[in-house]
Amino acid sequence: MAGRSGWRESSRASDVKAGLGVTKLKRAARRAFQIPAVAAAARRFAALRGHSLVLVYHRVSPREGSDPALVPTVGPDEFVRQIQVLGEIGRIVPLAELLEDGLGVGAPRFALTFDDDYLTHVEWVLPTLQRLNVPGTFFISGRTLHGVGAYWFESLERLIADRGLGEARALLRVPGTEPEDLALACENDPRLQRIVETEGAAPARHLGPEHIKALSRADMSVGFHTVEHAVLTRLPDADLRSALVRGRERLTQLTGRPLVLFSYPHGKADRRTAARVREAGYVAAWTGRPGPMGPGDDRYLLRRWEPGPLGIDEFVASVSIRLNRRGRPR
Repeated sequence: MAGRSGWRESSRASDVKAGLGVTKLKRAARRAFQIPAVAAAARRFAALRGHSLVLVYHRVSPREGSDPALVPTVGPDEFVRQIQVLGEIGRIVPLAELLEDGLGVGAPRFALTFDDDYLTHVEWVLPTLQRLNVPGTFFISGRTLHGVGAYWFESLERLIADRGLGEARALLRVPGTEPEDLALACENDPRLQRIVETEGAAPARHLGPEHIKALSRADMSVGFHTVEHAVLTRLPDADLRSALVRGRERLTQLTGRPLVLFSYPHGKADRRTAARVREAGYVAAWTGRPGPMGPGDDRYLLRRWEPGPLGIDEFVASVSIRLNRRGRPR
């Protein structure tokens, strides 16, 4: 899982963290990017700078009721329209192609990625990508292959839905008034994660072996996301090295291809984790910090952006802004 919803790296949350905020200036920029001539100029500028943009999605499925959604859910129709807009702005290419120099390509390039083991990847995402003839990369944990159940954030969603936010907050002894407050506390405390996994007991609707094979047969790329989905920056070296390889070979056997692309759980990485990822034989790795890829970027601290269920006008503006954002991941 990469970031969004206040406790993860998202379009709005990361803007606040980066000190950008939703200022009058930014709102004016959003309005400007909705003017076709300005948007076109911004896209040309991004292309000249060799910038590309990687998008990350988690759940693509119809949204159900009012249950708390700590993981962003994009509706199927929204997802299709976002893909269509990207195709109008530039080219959607395989993720690995973005590792090649984009200078002189003439138009911005985009890649679509999907994190975690959600069954919706084959129920909704794969048929859509095939119908639109668009490539995708799925960063998978392979939890069902090791008898591992739901991610802790799925269990937290179930706990809040079943018992209410107040009771869940009392159980975890966490202050705050929003579900995201509980999620942030859990992300920072494995002890709370274990409580949530026990009390929430969410059923895991995850990809099984045949689903993973289906992704590979459809010529989709598969990368690795670790089995346990821990925040890697907090692991000691021995545990970190183990997390980067445990379960990888089994996925390689299922897909028939080596897994050489990596995405950091929770989008969190630093120089130490990046070095270990490189040592483990991956050729590139993506964080959850939103922004473009560009020439000279560290291949093991690359950026991705999660749009979530944005309206199309805001989606277009956000894509244009992020294509031209400066700076590199820390």
